Amino acid sequence: MWWVKGKRFLIVLMGLTVLAALVAGGVYIKKSPYFALSGVEITIEGKRFLNKREVFEKADLLLGTNIFALNLQDIKKRLELHPWVAEAFVSRKLPDKIFIKVREEKPLAMLSINGEIWLVNEKGHIFARAPKNLLKELPALEGVSEKEIKNRRLDAQKVEVLKLLAKLKKSETLVPPYANISQIKFLPDGFLLLTRDALLIKFAGNKLDDYEKAYKKLDRIFVYLYDTKQYQRVKTVRLDYPENSAALIFKKGRRS
Repeated sequence: MWWVKGKRFLIVLMGLTVLAALVAGGVYIKKSPYFALSGVEITIEGKRFLNKREVFEKADLLLGTNIFALNLQDIKKRLELHPWVAEAFVSRKLPDKIFIKVREEKPLAMLSINGEIWLVNEKGHIFARAPKNLLKELPALEGVSEKEIKNRRLDAQKVEVLKLLAKLKKSETLVPPYANISQIKFLPDGFLLLTRDALLIKFAGNKLDDYEKAYKKLDRIFVYLYDTKQYQRVKTVRLDYPENSAALIFKKGRRS
C-alpha cells in the first residue's frame, strides 16, 4: 500500500537526518574551542621515583588541542613505555581537561647485568636500572639465564619464588622477614636463600605452595633455634627433605 511505503520512507529519512546531525555534532565537538585542553590532572600511586613532570612529558600532550581529538589509548601506551610506570589510566574530564592516573612499579629484587644493577618486579619483569638508594633494600638474584635477560623477563618457575618474596614483603609474620633476605640463587628445582647474617637456606620445589609450606617449617625451626640459643651456630638449613623434617648444618659439625 502507498501509505506503508510512505511510512518506510519517512522512517529512513528520519534516520538519515539523525545520522547527519550526529556527524555534524561530532565534527563540531572536535573543532569547538570549548573543549580545548587547558590542563592535565595527574595522580601517581606510589610516587617514590616518578614525578608529575615526567608523567606529563611522557603523555606528550599539547595544551589547546581538542580533548575529543586525542586518542586516549595512544596516551596510555606512551605512558606505559616509561620504565617506572606499571599501569596507566587516562580519561577526559569535561569540558577541557585530561585526567591521568599511573601506578608506579614496585621493585622486589635486583639483578646484575653487565656490571649494571637492574630492578625486577613481582611479575619477573626486568624494568629499570636501580637507583643507588635501593641497593641496600633489595635482595640480589643469581642464576638468571642470558635468554631471560635478553627477554627482560624471568621464567615461570622463578616468578613463583618472586611471589613468595612479595608475600613476605607485605607481611612480617614469618622469619626470616623480607628485610633480612640478602640473596636468592635459583636452582633447577628450588632456590637458595642467603640471609643478611649469612645463614644459607635451601628450598626445594617449583611452586609457590611448595615454598610457603617450607617457609612455615623454617619459621618453626627459627623459633627452636632462638629458644635454644643455637641460631648463631647454624650455617645452613636444608628444607629439601620430606615435609616434617629438615637438616641443620652447624658451623662446627652437623646435627639433624
